[in-house]
Amino acid sequence: MRPIGYWFKRLDGLLEADFAASLADSGIDRRMWQVLNTLAAGARTRAELSAAMAPFDETDAVAALLAREWISKTEATFALTDAGREGHRATAARVRDARRRITNGISDEDYATTVAVLDRMAANLTASSSPPPGS
Repeated sequence: MRPIGYWFKRLDGLLEADFAASLADSGIDRRMWQVLNTLAAGARTRAELSAAMAPFDETDAVAALLAREWISKTEATFALTDAGREGHRATAARVRDARRRITNGISDEDYATTVAVLDRMAANLTASSSPPPGS
């Protein structure tokens, strides 16, 4: 059995490649999709957007979406434009198809368990990276 680190790296590479192929002709990449999808729920400040995109660097995706005029920036927030809402709708169907393909044969319960285990592992490592109390 291969260690979990192997599977993290392997799956991440496969996800990047699958999203790239699924969205190639739209001019959207995975990070741009993540920004669009985050903003589809409502306007966000830079801090909120960065927190939602953690641990990814969204800077290039935000710049590309601003240039494309799919998002707008006011002094305090980023939001989808009308073109961005349409782009999000068009891209969402492709993303749903990709997710369906990726999770084929995996029950909702198994998926939820996997995510919960990964979340717990990350929390364990985050807690262990903090200095011990009293140090």
